[in-house]
Amino acid sequence: MQWLFSVQAQKRVACIGDSVTEGYGLTDSADTYPAQLQQILGEDFLVGNFGHSGATLLRKGHNPYHKTQAYQKALQFRPDIIVIALGLNDTDPRNWPNYRHEFIGDYTALIEDFRKVNSQVEVYVCLLTPIFSGHRRFLSGTRAWFDEIQNLIPYISKVNNAELIDNHTILVSRIDLFDDYLHPNARGAALLAENVAKYLQPIKQDLAVEYPFGSHMVLQRDEINKLYGRASAFEQVYVSFNGKKIKTRANKLGQWQVELPAQPAGGPYIIALNTQSQKIVLEDVLFGDVFLSSGQSNMAFPLKAALGADSILREAQGYSQVRIFKNKPLVETTHVAWPPEILKEVNELNYFSGSWQVSSRENIGDFSAIAYMAALEVHKKQNIPVGIVDISVGGSNTESWIPRPVLEHDNLLASYIHSWRYSDFIQDFCRERAAKNLELSKVRHQRHPYEPAYNYEAGISRWKDVHFKAVLWYQGESNAHNVEHHEYLFRILVHSWRKIWGEELPFYFVQLSSINRPSWPDFRDSQRRLSNELPRVYMAVSSDLGHPTDVHPRNKLVLGQRLANLLLQFTYGHSIETRSPQPVHYELKENQLVVTFNPCKVLSLQHGPIIRDLRYLNSKGHIVEVKDVVIVGNSLVIKNIKDINCLQYGYSPYSEGNLFGDNGIPVSTFSLKIR
Repeated sequence: MQWLFSVQAQKRVACIGDSVTEGYGLTDSADTYPAQLQQILGEDFLVGNFGHSGATLLRKGHNPYHKTQAYQKALQFRPDIIVIALGLNDTDPRNWPNYRHEFIGDYTALIEDFRKVNSQVEVYVCLLTPIFSGHRRFLSGTRAWFDEIQNLIPYISKVNNAELIDNHTILVSRIDLFDDYLHPNARGAALLAENVAKYLQPIKQDLAVEYPFGSHMVLQRDEINKLYGRASAFEQVYVSFNGKKIKTRANKLGQWQVELPAQPAGGPYIIALNTQSQKIVLEDVLFGDVFLSSGQSNMAFPLKAALGADSILREAQGYSQVRIFKNKPLVETTHVAWPPEILKEVNELNYFSGSWQVSSRENIGDFSAIAYMAALEVHKKQNIPVGIVDISVGGSNTESWIPRPVLEHDNLLASYIHSWRYSDFIQDFCRERAAKNLELSKVRHQRHPYEPAYNYEAGISRWKDVHFKAVLWYQGESNAHNVEHHEYLFRILVHSWRKIWGEELPFYFVQLSSINRPSWPDFRDSQRRLSNELPRVYMAVSSDLGHPTDVHPRNKLVLGQRLANLLLQFTYGHSIETRSPQPVHYELKENQLVVTFNPCKVLSLQHGPIIRDLRYLNSKGHIVEVKDVVIVGNSLVIKNIKDINCLQYGYSPYSEGNLFGDNGIPVSTFSLKIR
């Protein structure tokens, strides 16, 4: 056996665990994580695999590790290092509900067993690898018990003077590596081995800053900004900024971080980073307000294709303090089958790439028209640098932008996110387009940008430590088939992002436009209600800028201006009124209905003297067109009303509604219940 030759090894490493350590489901023992760890560590180490499938840490569990042959062999190995990865099987209903209070003591006893054999043994305790939604016991108890065990492991590490290894984070976004939702495949085992190796053998790597940072970036003014990156383990890193020198040291994993002191709007600055042997210079750094824009194809719609963009493109060079970062998708979700090399990169979460760029005709042409226009207008009105980060994916659904832990801890969402390609909760367009893109894949849980959590994991998560002033959002087309479910999802999206970036983070979103799709009127009205119900959520109406058949109308600059005006009112406190008028009160007397709108003083009509697309439903559900109506100030006075149950405006899928407020903003699609 391998460990009999340990006399030749400098350090003996015992990998203690359950089926994940043993390598359940792997056809080649060389693919197990201990075997791959041996390859990484090299001849100075001797690694033994002492995993036992189904083993529990609990000594009264249904299959306790301390009663296995693997345990006895591990003790005989007399390891210098033990890496313990146990606890997954303790989530079984035969174990945790009965013996949970013995878990800490039993874990301590296991560690002490090895310290009796070698008092100098180095002890590493691992956070659990993930159990994904889809596991047969996930909703019936495993999810909750997994969390309880996971939360105990750092404490166990601390009280036993053991080092904690995070084997969870590296795999929690990689469901593609877990065919049965529990056991990683050979690639997953490789990631485990690479991760454990970093703790056992100091890493050597070049000095680098992480993805969000670079020359020409804008950092959020008046905030302490984190700057972080990579270096060799324990290497000192010096950061020079604005006359100050900040010293830090990379940790054991080669990660370093500094905090830049809060700065007012201004710049440009230089940030110089160096170690003893390497140097990086970040040039032309500004401080201002930074916005995140996201959504699907209407947010991604490029400036060069928007109506009226020529003047902005010509003048772009003059707006050097507006900076953009386009997170460019690796491949668009068009109706084609993706080749194997693309499928692999999508699985590896290498879907977005980009860098900070200064405004120029060449740079901004492919950037989001709506987002750039909003950023430009804020820059002009506030006279400060503005950074706009766009992460948008054509056709993407709301689920794809929500963090996996949030989805998995919701009983409804956890029930279908693992089987999303066959679920009616996911729009048929998304399922059909994904099926085409993925038809050459042989991976059971092949990743895709329409998959729940994917765009968060591949894109948004890389920005979670960056300060943003607000979010600009334009999405919903791929959830318009189920209005009620979108209401549920949108609330979760907003709450989850605010938890990441702070409860005060405002959301400014664009309402779906007009098009001949029958569910869209209800969807637009639902969005109106959401903007009323959710705090610090503001809506820009777009129904007057739609197209009867084109889901990508080109009049995007007006929408960017509307978002900017909302920002100026609610984020910057300008004394302007930028909201869409909405019905706030009605009075029905005999056959006359008076509906009052706010915020506005006067309603007006555009494109003709007659109010278009105004109707009511009677008690028998018949639709009656409103013909006898006049505008009086900020009210509609509707006469000759008989048997009204509900007043609706803008309820044609492609609406030509022409009712506006005195601020030039159209009245939103609405349905007003009467009586």
